[in-house]
Amino acid sequence: MSQWINKDLFNEFQDEKKNEADAPPGGNRRSDLVWKTPEKGTVERAKVYEGRLLPDKKGNFYKKYFYHMFQSGETWTFTMCPKTFNFDNFCPLCLATSKLYMGTAADKKVAYNYKRKEKFVGNFFIVSDPRDQEREDDDDKVEGSIRLYEFPAKVERKLKEEITDTRNGLGASIFDPGEGGYNFILKVTSTKKDRNGNIWPDYSSSTFSRRSSALGTDNEIRAIMESTIDLDEYLESLKKEEEEVVKLVKSEMLWDLIKDDYNRLSGFNAAPTVEDDLPSSVETDDRDVIRDEELSDADLLAELESL
Repeated sequence: MSQWINKDLFNEFQDEKKNEADAPPGGNRRSDLVWKTPEKGTVERAKVYEGRLLPDKKGNFYKKYFYHMFQSGETWTFTMCPKTFNFDNFCPLCLATSKLYMGTAADKKVAYNYKRKEKFVGNFFIVSDPRDQEREDDDDKVEGSIRLYEFPAKVERKLKEEITDTRNGLGASIFDPGEGGYNFILKVTSTKKDRNGNIWPDYSSSTFSRRSSALGTDNEIRAIMESTIDLDEYLESLKKEEEEVVKLVKSEMLWDLIKDDYNRLSGFNAAPTVEDDLPSSVETDDRDVIRDEELSDADLLAELESL
C-alpha cells in the first residue's frame, strides 16, 4: 500500500463499509470549501468531471451526514441532524416528522418536507471541471484544487463497491494521491422524465480511471495533502444548538406536536429519542431517510449553495 495511505485506518474503514447495512432504494465560507454540485448533462450525453478522492489529515476517507432541508416561502432552510454524530441523539425535527407521519394523509405529505435526508462528504482533488472553461476569473476556477465533494448515495455505492470488494475492487487505491492511485470519473447524465415530470441526475456511468497516476511529485503531493479539509471540523461547523432547532420547529408551527413529549423527557433529564414516542410500525432507523436522488430538480439546484 502507498506511503500516502494509512493502512490500518483504511482497513478499519473497509471493515466499516463491509459491515454497514445497505439501505434500500466556522472560518471559511462554505462556498470556498465545497465543490459546486456537478451539473447533469442530457439523457444521451453526460457532463464529465474528474478528480481524486483523498483522506483528510486525520485519515478520514469520507463521512456520512444527515440533515433537514425544507422551503418556507421562498427561503430554504438547512440544519444538520444531530443523528449525524450519534444515531441515538435526539432531533426535534425528526420527532416532529414522526408525529406528522402518524396523522392524516395531508400530515404525511407535510412530513415529507421535513424528513431527514442523507449525504456523504469527502476531500476531492479536482482534475477536470468543464465549468472552468466558462469562468473568466482565474480565482473562480477549481481545477487543480481541493474541495469538499458532497455526494449522494448513488455515488457512494460506486465507492463502496471498490472499497469492499477485496478480490476485484481497487481498495485503498481510490484514495491514493501517488502513482498507485486512480481518478474518479464522474459522468452525470439525465434520466427521462418520470410520471411526475421530474428529471434526475444519473451517475450510473461513473467509473474509475483504467490507469493509475500520481497527482504530482512527492513535494506537490505533500502540499495537496496538507490542503485537505478536516471532515470532523467541517461537520461540527454545520451543527446547531438544540435550542436553535427548537426555535426552528416553533417557527414552522410544529412545536405543538412535540412540546409535551419534549418537556416530559427533558424534565427527567433523559435524552429524548424519536423511538420513545413512536409505535413499532413507524420506521426510525437509517432506512427512514430521503436519498439525494429522491429530491426534485428544484431541491437539487437550491441545495446549500446559497447559504
